[in-house]
Amino acid sequence: MKEIKLDDRLTEIVRLLEKDKIYVDVGCDHGYVANFIVEKNIAKFVYATDISLPSLKKNEELALERGNSTKIVSLYGDGLNPVKDNDFDGAIIAGMGGELIISILNENIELIKDKILVLQPMSAARELRKFLYSNNLGIETESMTRDGNKFYEIIKVMPGAKTFSTTDFYFGENLVNSCDKILMEYIRLLIDINNSALDEVNISNNERALKRKSELEKENEIFKRILNECKNS
Repeated sequence: MKEIKLDDRLTEIVRLLEKDKIYVDVGCDHGYVANFIVEKNIAKFVYATDISLPSLKKNEELALERGNSTKIVSLYGDGLNPVKDNDFDGAIIAGMGGELIISILNENIELIKDKILVLQPMSAARELRKFLYSNNLGIETESMTRDGNKFYEIIKVMPGAKTFSTTDFYFGENLVNSCDKILMEYIRLLIDINNSALDEVNISNNERALKRKSELEKENEIFKRILNECKNS
């Protein structure tokens, strides 16, 4: 049987997982990650959850086809709610907005305090880092990957780890300290986006526009400082 091929984003998510653990794959979609990690002996068991019955069905069919049905259980429901009464070591919550990830974690805050979390927000990564920090959920490390013009930030939370972040929680500290190449490309893109937004707000002098201008300029100062420090290191 052919090996499951994961794209760069999913490959990086899987790379951050601890081995020989029981995981929950939240929003399992077609089940590629769940099946991959049991076949590679990264996970000894997976609870695959989804609020989409068609997606859950595809996961069940893939697990059956590949002989993984005894190691993957598909559970219908929202977020971590289907596994509130189950024992597991960690959760993968990826491919959704940061606000939704925050909501899922917040709803189950006591449940996940001692869990490994690999989180990949499609938006609001800064807000997610703030949430983790305020709830003593320590970030052990972060990673980034790129697909064309799309950049993906991946956050690994471990019990007892320190929450690492740069000024105002914009980026993972380990990526900044190592001058990660993909992060540097991402920061340059963010500066370009902010400059375009500044061109628009400069047309107006109302209070809202002036506030937005100040926010964008502050962000660019932070971003440029990181680039300069890496350039001179």
